[in-house]
Amino acid sequence: MRIHISILFLITTFLSDAQKHEIVGFAPELVGEKVTLYTYQDYVTMTRINLGEATVNPEDSLFHLPLETSGTFNAVLEVGNVEASLYIAPQTSYEMYFPKPKDQPLTFKNQLTQVLFYGLDSTDINYRILQYNQWFDAFVAYHEVEIARGQFSTYLDTFMVYVSDAYKEIKDEYFITYVRYNIAEMQQTFGGNNQSNKRLETFLSYIEPFPVYYENDQYMKFFKGFYNRKFEDFPPTVEAYINVAIEKASPTALMAALKQDLFLANPEIREMVMIDKLGKHFYQRPDQKRSVLVMLDSIHNHARYAINATIAKNVMNYLTTMEVGFPAPPIELTDPQDSTEVISLGQYRGKFLYLNFFETWNDQANADMRVMIELQKKYGEYVSFLSICTDKDKETYQTYRNTNPQVDWDVVYIGADHPLKKDYQVKAIPTYFLIDPSGFLASVPAASPSPDGEYESIDKIFFFIKKAMEPNGAVRVGEP
Repeated sequence: MRIHISILFLITTFLSDAQKHEIVGFAPELVGEKVTLYTYQDYVTMTRINLGEATVNPEDSLFHLPLETSGTFNAVLEVGNVEASLYIAPQTSYEMYFPKPKDQPLTFKNQLTQVLFYGLDSTDINYRILQYNQWFDAFVAYHEVEIARGQFSTYLDTFMVYVSDAYKEIKDEYFITYVRYNIAEMQQTFGGNNQSNKRLETFLSYIEPFPVYYENDQYMKFFKGFYNRKFEDFPPTVEAYINVAIEKASPTALMAALKQDLFLANPEIREMVMIDKLGKHFYQRPDQKRSVLVMLDSIHNHARYAINATIAKNVMNYLTTMEVGFPAPPIELTDPQDSTEVISLGQYRGKFLYLNFFETWNDQANADMRVMIELQKKYGEYVSFLSICTDKDKETYQTYRNTNPQVDWDVVYIGADHPLKKDYQVKAIPTYFLIDPSGFLASVPAASPSPDGEYESIDKIFFFIKKAMEPNGAVRVGEP
């Protein structure tokens, strides 16, 4: 990572007063943007947890995030729609330049960048990992011809000898674990781990002698690669016991079935692998979805290991979020027109709810809102409407409300960064959902008010809802 000396001088000037145990970032291309620091609650589901927030100050282009940690961990620093990965060590402050990437394609996902650390100590975890990765890249480049001839494993063994000697005095457990399992992952990728003898060798070298390093990102990357088989990949006799256990929705029986696998002798590992495989099985066997969810709920409440209880809950949340037939994520919002009135999902029980997320600048959203005015008149007795505005600026929303009095159903402003967007996995605007009278998701995503390319719209579904509630009524599609 390189930067001009002039910018480096600016960082030196701005960061001279940095306090201990905080991140101080210089982000001149992202002034005014929200800054969030995340880490991963678990590396099976990659569920993120928020560690702190700040804003890039317009006056000096800096942001400050306090740090409180007792251990080393991998983190994600998000500024606006740009994010970077880094490591956080205990009792350590970080000063950095956070650049906005250039020439990346437009996407709904965050853009990726690399931070430039200023004044990083040579014993810091970030320094060591960057140095190690550069060393390995240089080693591969030097032996490029031989490696291209299929001799990667031989040269990797040589590299391991160099690494062992170079780091023999380092006591940083996170770093040593990172290096060990980075090499293990490469051996696994290029060493033919599908062969039973090689798989056993990997197991005896890297899994059996060591504890489970849940919080080390490189260990978990290797771990998921080693235990990547699905239930149907087990021997037929074991698979039969697995299917019986799932049919009975019995985690105890499934643990017993998996114990027949030599590589799952450790109950801590077996429990985590069971959770991961159940999550994948949910999509592979739709007929067993309910059993899988019952088992995950049981594991969450009765897991032998606390971290596995958390993983089970996260897997269950991931599977049931925005799945037709499952409860809609809760809504608890304050109406900006009346700060004393709370908008909640419960108040719409008893009727279908048509929920949409929109932004006032979006032409398609505005066109759809005009169609919704007529739909609300036709079907308002049978379907409730709730529109949620995610404009970045509240002023544009207020202008829209003032100039569109005919939009007279519940409309709430939440802004661009409200967690409800993540709860409903809103990736594009406009987005629609249909929730049934009991609060369960009926259509995800739901059809839009305006006809799509095949001339289908939500009007057809509303018609059948009305017909179901008035079975004797002579109603035709398109008629009020």
